[in-house]
Amino acid sequence: MEEPSSLSAILDAVAVVARAVWGINWSWYLSWLVHIVALPLRLLWILLSFIASFLLVLLAPALYVVSYFLSWMNAIVAFVVGLEPLYTFFGAAAGVGIVAGIALGVTSSLITSYLGMQGDPQEDERQSAKMEKYDLGTSKASPAIIETDWYLADSSPTRQRRPSGLLSQTIHEEDDDSDL
Repeated sequence: MEEPSSLSAILDAVAVVARAVWGINWSWYLSWLVHIVALPLRLLWILLSFIASFLLVLLAPALYVVSYFLSWMNAIVAFVVGLEPLYTFFGAAAGVGIVAGIALGVTSSLITSYLGMQGDPQEDERQSAKMEKYDLGTSKASPAIIETDWYLADSSPTRQRRPSGLLSQTIHEEDDDSDL
């Protein structure tokens, strides 16, 4: 007979050990190990459940109040979420309004500049210089006159500055309060 080589002898030894390891009932040993490790955890769980039950009874009124406020908060959040189509609509309307306002402002300024409806800036400067001269030349009323004649309108001799642009061409209606 031939003598086995050293590699086959090693493989035979590994095979014998592997058969022995697979032959052992590991499920029984593992279940016993888990049972031994779980016993202190089970005792700790029983103790913690009694403490939690005691705290739950002790804090029940506070928990009911907190639950009540949380239900209100939940109702408010549900209401706001229910309004999603409205604030989506208003957001889109605001965007359209902004774009339309910008377009209207640009076209209005272009039209007034092309048609020559804007006021002359030099004329505005002259009128403001006149107003400053007038303010320096007039004396202020005494406090006694202001207190006694407050209801009398003082008509100023200066001409009111004419508004420039489209506002100067707008016809303003006056309110008529004589519906007696």
